[in-house]
Amino acid sequence: MAAPAEPGPGLIDWRTTLDVGARLAAVAEDGRLTDAIRQAEDSMPVFRNRAYPLSPLPLFVRAEAATRVARRLEEYVHLLRKAALLYLDDAGVRRWYGLPPAVEALIDAEAHGRGPERTEVGVCRLDGYLERDGERLRILENNADAPAGTLFTPRIHEVVRSVLDTVGIAVPAHAGGAVPRDDALLDAVAPALTAARRQGRTPVLAVLQPSGAANRESAEMAAVFRKRGIDAFVADPRQVSPSGGRARVGQQAVDACWNKVNTVGWQRLAQDDPGFLDRWARILRETDLHHVNSFLARYAAESKLTLALVQEPAFAALFDPAERRLAADLLPWSRRLEPSGGPLPEQLLAEQHAYVLKELYDIRGDGVIIGAAVSRSTWAEAVGRTVKQGGVAQRYVPPASYPVIRAGTGPRVVTMPVSFDTYLIRGTVAFHGSKASLQPRVNIFQGGQKLSVHVTASE
Repeated sequence: MAAPAEPGPGLIDWRTTLDVGARLAAVAEDGRLTDAIRQAEDSMPVFRNRAYPLSPLPLFVRAEAATRVARRLEEYVHLLRKAALLYLDDAGVRRWYGLPPAVEALIDAEAHGRGPERTEVGVCRLDGYLERDGERLRILENNADAPAGTLFTPRIHEVVRSVLDTVGIAVPAHAGGAVPRDDALLDAVAPALTAARRQGRTPVLAVLQPSGAANRESAEMAAVFRKRGIDAFVADPRQVSPSGGRARVGQQAVDACWNKVNTVGWQRLAQDDPGFLDRWARILRETDLHHVNSFLARYAAESKLTLALVQEPAFAALFDPAERRLAADLLPWSRRLEPSGGPLPEQLLAEQHAYVLKELYDIRGDGVIIGAAVSRSTWAEAVGRTVKQGGVAQRYVPPASYPVIRAGTGPRVVTMPVSFDTYLIRGTVAFHGSKASLQPRVNIFQGGQKLSVHVTASE
């Protein structure tokens, strides 16, 4: 594939990519690469919820560029926290979000009396694309519903490194000498763990997933916590109740919960059980439960509306010039579609190829419609539906492509569009991940796969 002759200003370390890629291609000739991948998949810790082919070529990223990006992304999480605070304190912003009264009650119950913690985005995954021209990072959305991959992304790095070691291919040191840690989970719940231990108790943590719907990552997360001296287990959120000032699952008091139920799934649980949200409002108001993430982070900071809020001219006065520059630097043009109409729907219809439509909350890319990937009639229907039901229009970002190695089946090297995703824990960059796909939506559940990300130390 085409690559810059000399390292440019972008994130990708093309020199290392082409060097390691060429050596992997040579190893693939005699079957050793296929054997090494099979061995790693059989012997290494579980690293994926669903099957996808493992590419042994990491997405190599230049340390100096990654450091600059990390600073900007940490600033962006501060901006998300400000948006959450505005939701709490500004009536106009709250009306603009238009959340149902039951959800507002849930947010207010959790925010009451919790100080700075009330607006914390404890864990988030900022999903982005590197622009096809120049590799500039653009953040497409924020996933703050205790996002998938927080455990498995570091493990993918470990598995790929195992493959490279097995076939004898050395790679530059990971920047700073530290590889992504699968126990970074502990950082997100550190305050709750510390409080429990100060009281002489073994901390208790529930990983929340509906009964029968727990995925591999949920079970593995609980196991990682147990290895670190925490009494952790997977529990159905419908089993949690308040009693005596503590949140409890049965008779077991719980200090913290890692809520793995995505926002869409939480809404479904609420629809099935009319008392579900009221019970959780009591849990958050009456107990000391540490909740990863807060419902303010989920329903406000995660909403696609927040992409538009920080760019909306009507709210410009709420953000200072530096914050507006940050949004312009990181975010594609994004606007809310409203029933009142205006010129935006006509603009979307006239320039279909240039835009994407997004539901406010979605999972697995199901709520994303890419104008360039659908028919004229499908796009027109989607624009009309989004105007009626609410949603966001976003300028389409053509993603950069990267070589993906598929050992043993089909072509050995396939150039695929890739994402560049960043996990932040309590506002600090923890590690990066990437997805690759030949489908219009770069998503694991849309036929994609994950790549290891390796930040190469500066020469």
